[in-house]
Amino acid sequence: MALFDALLEFSDNQEMAQSAATYAATNTFNWKDEDLEMGQGEPIWFNVRIGTEAIAATDGSTAGACTLVVDLVSEANTTIDSGSEIMYRSRTFTEDEMTEKAWLVRIPLPVDIDNQQYLGVLYTIAGDTSAVGKIDTWLDHGPQSSHDTQVADSNI
Repeated sequence: MALFDALLEFSDNQEMAQSAATYAATNTFNWKDEDLEMGQGEPIWFNVRIGTEAIAATDGSTAGACTLVVDLVSEANTTIDSGSEIMYRSRTFTEDEMTEKAWLVRIPLPVDIDNQQYLGVLYTIAGDTSAVGKIDTWLDHGPQSSHDTQVADSNI
């Protein structure tokens, strides 16, 4: 089992009860400060999972109309926003797919993922305001990593 590093988390059960707009993840990753060669010849994986609460628009006439798109973005400075270079864009997820603990994305990243200094995540909520919900996003070494076991057994 590969080591799960909390420094590689972009969002840890981040609150997603937001109006329709684009929001940045809680954390960014600085390749230069960490002075890392992530992967050492192995792919790095990007993971997106719904946290302890499903993302949904639970009230109003458009209940069920909330959607989510997740972007992994790269930037030369700490300003992670809609002007950042998109390294990966998810498809549009519907409320039916955003249930508690549901996996949305688990993909290997391209080898040039560290071509700019900062890596971050943007969440775009559309259709309707998200009344409830939480999200987790992080990097790891893929299928051999057991995120559930490591988080459950963690004493952090």
